[in-house]
Amino acid sequence: MRRIIVCTLAAALAIGASACSQATQGSAPEPANAKKMLYVKRGEGTNDPIVMKHFEKIGYMVIEESDNVFKAERAKEFGVVYISPTVNSARIDAELRHSPVPVVYAKPQAASIGGLTGLLDYGQLDSGKSVQIKDEKHPLAAGLKGEVAVYKNNGKLGYGVPGKDAIVIATVPGDEKKAAVFAYEKGASNINNEKVPARQVFFYFTAGEESNQTDEGLKLLDAAVQWAAQNGSK
Repeated sequence: MRRIIVCTLAAALAIGASACSQATQGSAPEPANAKKMLYVKRGEGTNDPIVMKHFEKIGYMVIEESDNVFKAERAKEFGVVYISPTVNSARIDAELRHSPVPVVYAKPQAASIGGLTGLLDYGQLDSGKSVQIKDEKHPLAAGLKGEVAVYKNNGKLGYGVPGKDAIVIATVPGDEKKAAVFAYEKGASNINNEKVPARQVFFYFTAGEESNQTDEGLKLLDAAVQWAAQNGSK
């Protein structure tokens, strides 16, 4: 590797000498793909561009991929994978649950395929506006407390019933069994008692609600992606 010698002349009145320091070019500690997101979605004609632009605003390089061509192997090129609520869950590669790359699932059926919840232990509220924060001290809570309005108007809220090792961040108000935001830490056991190879998060987002998110809802979304992408490094 090419090295560069950087020499700096010290102030004459201070020590009257020169000091040299040696630096290695291109030795950045952060992986090149740390902020690179694979955004898996249905083809065209959705509101996914709204969410993708939001992720770009918070610093991610977003690469989109249609669910009909997505394979789990593709995830290795990225720092985090986001499964949009617009996907056809039947097209999501089940091997994604073994991926060493963190995944954020924003669709209950896809989260079930990924082993975050049971085959029938998920659903969707047809009319909801808020979530109840259960673990306000966790980074995934984004500093929010109590009942939080995540939608501007009543909308559809996804939920799942996670395994015992899951970290439950928020639930459907009035029903603690229905988790709206939950996660598995790297090394925890998922619903199938398999060790999770990377952080995995479920998020309540539903297709069609992209413009209905409040600032608080966006804070939770940002926290979900950012916590997952750290993958236990912090």
